[in-house]
Amino acid sequence: MGNGQPACWDVKRTDATAWHGADAFFNEAESGMHCGDNWYEGNAGLLGLQGRPPGFSAAAPALLGFDENLDSFCGNKMRAVGLTPSSEFGHAGNCVAVNLNILSLYGDRLPYNICRNLEWQICAAKGLLPGQGGSTILFGRAPSTLDPAGRSGKPLGKCKGWVPDKKPKGGIYGYATDDIFYLELCLFNQICENGAELWDLEVGDPWQCRPSRERIMELKAILLEPRTPQPPDARKCTGATPG
Repeated sequence: MGNGQPACWDVKRTDATAWHGADAFFNEAESGMHCGDNWYEGNAGLLGLQGRPPGFSAAAPALLGFDENLDSFCGNKMRAVGLTPSSEFGHAGNCVAVNLNILSLYGDRLPYNICRNLEWQICAAKGLLPGQGGSTILFGRAPSTLDPAGRSGKPLGKCKGWVPDKKPKGGIYGYATDDIFYLELCLFNQICENGAELWDLEVGDPWQCRPSRERIMELKAILLEPRTPQPPDARKCTGATPG
């Protein structure tokens, strides 16, 4: 979302050159219009095919956390049922194997951005993710353990974690993956009437968000406030560092 560039809510989901409009985006997101998408599109193998969400063998709660939390949470659940985690398909395939829903978009047709993240979270809150079988949400790391200053090992805004290989000249002005869990918690805190409960949860505690259209529209108003231009010395992510 650079200077002079549209935000992701201003353009079509699969065509960043075509205008769509923020009103349409937020109405569609709040209604859950796109919840049936394959949120693994772009992954290797059958898992990443367009329009083919994975088939779960049981109810598949939504799982959120830092990347390594997803790895360990799903890996531990696999080992608990006698399965061996696979490095070939990463945490996406491992989580699907034990009936856990994560957001894992890697394709070019439906690329990841914070708009897709918000859509997915609203779908999870409404219990509308493919195979979710209810509105349960789990966390691979306790939300209360996060500290933006980094005392808990995950500083905010330091360009740590994975960033895309296709980096524009001068780097990326935006999020690296270690920032995303902070973003997700802030979004749930905003759109859920019971968002304050997040900060009492432990790892693996089942939680149900009570999504509020009023609070989602309040989020819309916040995000559509005129943005301040990037300062010339704005920090840019020029590469990934270990999380």
